[in-house]
Amino acid sequence: MIHRSTGRGTLAALSAGITLLGMLTANSAAAQPTSGTAQTAHTADSPWTDTGYQPRPGDWQPYVLAPRGHSVDPVAVTSVAARGGSVQGDPKALLGGAKSPLRLTSPGDRTRSPLVTLDFGKDVGGKIRIRVAGASSTPPRLHVCFSESQQYAASATQSNSGEDAVAPGCDTANIWNGYPGQPYTYDADSHTFTLDPAKLPATLTDSQLRGGFRYATVFLDGPGWVDLGAVSLDFSAVPAQADPADYQGWFLSSDNELNKVWYSGAYTVQLDTWMSDTAKSWPYQTGEADHSDTQVPGADPDQEVIFDGAKRDRVVWQGDLAIQAPVTYLSTDDVPAVDNSLSSLASQQLSDGYVPAESLVGPHNQDEIRTYGEYVTWFVYNHYEHWLYTGDRAYLARWWPQLTKAMAWLESVRQQDGSGLISFAAANSCGHYGYSDCGHETYVNALYKRNLDEMAELAGARGDTGGARTYAARATEVKDAINSRLWDASTGAYRLSTEIPTAYPQDANAAAVLTGVADDTRSAQALAYLRAANWSTYGSLTVSPSTPNPSIQPFYEPLPSGFEVSARLAAADPTGTEQQQALQLIRTFWGHQLAEDPGSTLWEKANPDGDPGIAQFTSLAHGWAAGPTISLTTQVLGVRPTAAGFAGYTIAPAPGGLTWAQGSVPTPHGAITASWRSTAGGFTLTATAPRGTRGVLAVPTGGHRVSVALDGRTVWNGTRAVGGAQVTADATGVRVSGVGPGHHTLTSHLL
Repeated sequence: MIHRSTGRGTLAALSAGITLLGMLTANSAAAQPTSGTAQTAHTADSPWTDTGYQPRPGDWQPYVLAPRGHSVDPVAVTSVAARGGSVQGDPKALLGGAKSPLRLTSPGDRTRSPLVTLDFGKDVGGKIRIRVAGASSTPPRLHVCFSESQQYAASATQSNSGEDAVAPGCDTANIWNGYPGQPYTYDADSHTFTLDPAKLPATLTDSQLRGGFRYATVFLDGPGWVDLGAVSLDFSAVPAQADPADYQGWFLSSDNELNKVWYSGAYTVQLDTWMSDTAKSWPYQTGEADHSDTQVPGADPDQEVIFDGAKRDRVVWQGDLAIQAPVTYLSTDDVPAVDNSLSSLASQQLSDGYVPAESLVGPHNQDEIRTYGEYVTWFVYNHYEHWLYTGDRAYLARWWPQLTKAMAWLESVRQQDGSGLISFAAANSCGHYGYSDCGHETYVNALYKRNLDEMAELAGARGDTGGARTYAARATEVKDAINSRLWDASTGAYRLSTEIPTAYPQDANAAAVLTGVADDTRSAQALAYLRAANWSTYGSLTVSPSTPNPSIQPFYEPLPSGFEVSARLAAADPTGTEQQQALQLIRTFWGHQLAEDPGSTLWEKANPDGDPGIAQFTSLAHGWAAGPTISLTTQVLGVRPTAAGFAGYTIAPAPGGLTWAQGSVPTPHGAITASWRSTAGGFTLTATAPRGTRGVLAVPTGGHRVSVALDGRTVWNGTRAVGGAQVTADATGVRVSGVGPGHHTLTSHLL
């Protein structure tokens, strides 16, 4: 997430250009075969490289992108270019595959240096290690540039606002030097290795980490030669996970593309997880080199945090955590990283209850601190989700005063003009994740309505029945105000705001469905509107091109796209059409990301032409894009908590046309495992739950009349419950409540 609202403007359309690979091979002294693909490098019979790969039940490990351990080697040399110098030897020396080192010789400054680009096969992060066998008596400076994609690596055909002249092969991780439309005035992105010929040969380790890159380009600055050997990476993300590939939760289905999306989301969040003293302190001063070595305020320095992006911005954001925290709970179960992130943000709360949107790393003025009032709603949501997934009463008690103060601040904003709706204009907190409106918006008010529901539940859990009633009553008030003032019955969609009533954004309509603002009829109409008006080549646009407005332009935003996926999966649609459209949206939008560089992690945003947003400055490992990882587990597989710490849970699959799915979900009590299979004649769900839990099992019916048996005993005969079982049914499914721990099988048969 970009730090300032000034960076959230209209996204420029970008030409694909010519890749770094294509232009660097000219004048090559020893060119290597090129990879020529965005796919990640894996062994044979891999879902990531084999187009005909078929998922096999139980065989989820091949999808895991995280490395085994914390040492990672590059997989290929993608290009070698002598330019004004020379390259002698076998470039495979940089892969550890040659007996003799590779000699790079430069006659002068970096504009004449040879270039060698390495491919790590996927987005990675950490500190580069280079074996230097020798150097000239007066050695040149040795540099490494980093890029998440070939498309936005600085080159003669992709200048990156002038970056190609001073940092060849780099994309832009600095703020704001070289931001699209601003000149790149100095080398803010390459990392420098200082060579002392008297201490060679030696393996040198970068003094600074770089988070988020797939490609590393080596170049020299100054006359002289250097002999290089093997390059490797100290993979510094998820430092608390000795084996990053050892997932505690997993997902698998009959659809290879959906499986890849689940694991790319999990890996993206891992790649955003670092020690809390590796933040970026920014904005940088002119001439300041890239560094990620600043402590997140309020965070435990001995624990990890989850940054918004691996490359940039490398601070903790409330809105990004709304996706990253559940992904963490469902995959690695790295709860301490979530705790530390949420605590750092809570510790920054202002005296009036406002909670800043992100880690206050570096200098901030009061206007910046007060920007993004929307994110106060995410602060409350994140703590509710923490309670739901962990059941940690002590953690809730610790931050309960901050939660109630945040809610009081939100309510004070709502009460300012008597409309019954929030507008952040008077509070001067008008920033958004993607647009500039500061009116009475559907989106913000739907989030606040959900907060009120959440606080009612939390207050009840704490024994505060009066507080619970107050929050619940306010939730009803806000819901009624949204429906009376922001629903457009003639269009069948929710308006952007009362001030902009003729635009109907994706976030407004998806959020209204997800938060329970919309009833079943409005939900169906709102989702139908998005399908007809917003869906385009690469997914669902933020707003229809047919409704121009001054606040938000059409582009692809992963956060609300994740909302739309979840809303469609949750829709009360007996035919399953909405579920199928949800999975279609995942395949289209997230599948497009995985078909492009870096082919392993998920993007911050995308332009209407399908290119990543904000060009070389974009983040291609941005955790808020990982929403499908949550939806595939909690809705498609169907396992979700309904009481604190999974003491209560529901397994209610949303098949969406899949034939089978299975997975495991870590809980404080132990793992809940589930698998289901759909056939023409019925549906079978099997589940195993640990002690201390009690659940609801459900089978979808597709609107058909079915009989249902639990562990071989009929509990639903097609019209009513039998045998004293706690069974309910509607047009979409049959649900059995009060299921105890242990192994259970629920089956349905068409009648």
